[in-house]
Amino acid sequence: MAKAKTKAPLQTLAEDGYLRKLAAAKTPVSVKMLNGRLFNGTVEIFDARIVRLAQTEGPSLMLYKDEIKYLADLS
Repeated sequence: MAKAKTKAPLQTLAEDGYLRKLAAAKTPVSVKMLNGRLFNGTVEIFDARIVRLAQTEGPSLMLYKDEIKYLADLS
């Protein structure tokens, strides 16, 4: 009898480790939103739903993760 395939987990916790590393090192990042807006800065804090981005020029932003298209390391 064939063994049933298991599904991949919905969350691998890799995102948490990656964001923690970026925040600790104050690595410059670029965040592209689903609506096309682009923000540059460093990750200050994050949780399951948000990322707080300290912009290089301007105030810090609270960005909802489900509205982020991608986050790119600029270093």
